[in-house]
Amino acid sequence: MTSPTCGALSRAFTLSPTPQSVPGGRKWVRQLLDRWDLGEIKWRAELLVTELIANAIKHAQTGGAPVTVLVMYAAGTLRIEVRDRDTDNLPVRRRSTPEDENGHGLLLVETYSDRWNVRLNERNKTVWADLDTPSRLKAGAR
Repeated sequence: MTSPTCGALSRAFTLSPTPQSVPGGRKWVRQLLDRWDLGEIKWRAELLVTELIANAIKHAQTGGAPVTVLVMYAAGTLRIEVRDRDTDNLPVRRRSTPEDENGHGLLLVETYSDRWNVRLNERNKTVWADLDTPSRLKAGAR
């Protein structure tokens, strides 16, 4: 729903739970932030959505259910949410060394977001990350 007059925007899309979906999710967010004129946080948003999607696909036991990505902008904050159907496996920050190939995802999310957390309900797990920005949307942004 686009509502430039109140300065709030949101978009959602669904991905198949395969590693090949990660680059498509990153590209989608990049193009969306270009349309919303939020280029100054684009690289951070791309990094966050990459990590959140990859973690959902790698660690969530969804039985092949899709992963949903929701991106919202309001009141100077961009929120990225990645939702899957695995409510049993919560994200866990691992102790890893720089030499480890895995285990850095949540550290990156923690480092490059302004806030992040996990929200559960009986059907879904949502991992979200916020990016604060002083940008104001141009009139007519879609």
